[in-house]
Amino acid sequence: MKTPPADVCLFLEGTYPYVTGGVSAWIHQLLTALPDIRFALFHISAASGEEPARRYALPPNVVRLVNVGIHGGDEPPVEGEALPAQARHDIKQFHDQARQSDLSGLEDLLRRISPAPGRGPSGHQLMYGKPSWEIVRQLYEERAPDVSFLDYFWTWRFTHLPIVRLLRAPVPEAALYHAVSTGWAGLVAAMTRVRTGRPMLLTEHGIYARERRIEIDQAEWIYVQRQMPMTLHLDPGFFKDLWSRLFNRLSRLTYAHADLIATIFEGNRQAQILDGADPAKTVVIPNGIDVERFASLQPVPGAPGELRVGFVGRVVPIKDVKTFIRAFKIVTESVPGARAVLVGPTDEDPEYVVECRTLAATLGIADRMTFAGRADVTEFYPRLDVLVLTSLSEGLPLVILEASAAGVPVVATDVGACRELLEGRERRDRALGPSGLLTGIADPAATAAAILVLALDPGLRREMGQAGCARVRAYYSEADLVKRYRAIYARFAQGPGARHEPAPAGLPPGHP
Repeated sequence: MKTPPADVCLFLEGTYPYVTGGVSAWIHQLLTALPDIRFALFHISAASGEEPARRYALPPNVVRLVNVGIHGGDEPPVEGEALPAQARHDIKQFHDQARQSDLSGLEDLLRRISPAPGRGPSGHQLMYGKPSWEIVRQLYEERAPDVSFLDYFWTWRFTHLPIVRLLRAPVPEAALYHAVSTGWAGLVAAMTRVRTGRPMLLTEHGIYARERRIEIDQAEWIYVQRQMPMTLHLDPGFFKDLWSRLFNRLSRLTYAHADLIATIFEGNRQAQILDGADPAKTVVIPNGIDVERFASLQPVPGAPGELRVGFVGRVVPIKDVKTFIRAFKIVTESVPGARAVLVGPTDEDPEYVVECRTLAATLGIADRMTFAGRADVTEFYPRLDVLVLTSLSEGLPLVILEASAAGVPVVATDVGACRELLEGRERRDRALGPSGLLTGIADPAATAAAILVLALDPGLRREMGQAGCARVRAYYSEADLVKRYRAIYARFAQGPGARHEPAPAGLPPGHP
């Protein structure tokens, strides 16, 4: 029996329903809050092969799930095939245009080589054989003759295999397409927009290209050439720069083809515009939570002299858990009764988790820290005196909304929407008062100092907790979030019953 078309197809990368975290929670929130809308999910995983274990049970209005692995495995050969000369020319031409920041040729490229999933050259044609080799060789000679050809070849292979896999992947039929990031998810959304003519929306929680740049800068698996003697600055290296430029172009491509570009706070919207988004397409829609679920939690008093410090989030490098651990060590020197709990998944980067545990042991505070793993956060917020967020990059962290609704003051790095969450985003919001303290990135001393300010002043903790709860009630409710997305879906798809409608003009900035 054929699966009925969806009303909305979400394009997802490395997230729901296989990975927990803020974006996954937002997706599940949207699906369950709109039970009358039929959703399909197109998920992109790192590895091909078996489907990853699901972390969420799909609600009944999810009518189809497609999972595509973009790395690993191989492209099966087809007898007697070769990449046509015209296709080779079109691919090379698109690369040349992209180098000049001209990404307008996607429509022509797809029309000529792959007008629909599975049509056009096979994966083997696009990745192997003499014609493909000639494309790589020409690009190398034009752009990187001073670096290793072997390294260039394999970097080209790893950056283009995902494109080939996505080019041929089956995309669920829907009236409206909605990417929940740029990157690979945004690429396949843009391709689907071009192929079908149906409207495509984008929601960015974090700015994808910038978050990937942080990860690339820290990556040890990307080859970096040795610096020349007497070099006065550290060059990130040709290959790291190549990866960064790739993700920047994928973002620009997504922005160019999206009918609406949503994000969760004004700073992100400005970053999108700087990266090439049309301001007329952009809109800010803050995250929201079920406020009463957290506001109704009853605080559990701590023991005399005890300070309970919490970290809620994935134990991964971008959350900079090591800065949290180092800051907590400083805190223990002033507050002997300080204890810390880290609540969040530890299976995404096991090696980093081991490094964090080793750091805690080396600093002599392992017995004061608990790695609780994946758990119900409502069991922990009532037992916290302060929540600490040490992330290198964030969008609009749900954990700050949750802690604030529960009356817990927050110490957070000044990234993403953290400043407006703790200090307010406009006059009436700021009048509520601060609900926490901001620190710099990767600064254990400043983080510890902020924690100690709250540790020594229970009255301030109480005032900030009250301000945070009032702020979340006023500006970050789940009901407002759902109402706005329902209105957007209705406008672009003309309601759940509509199919195959052409895309209307994008919404102006502000409220949809």
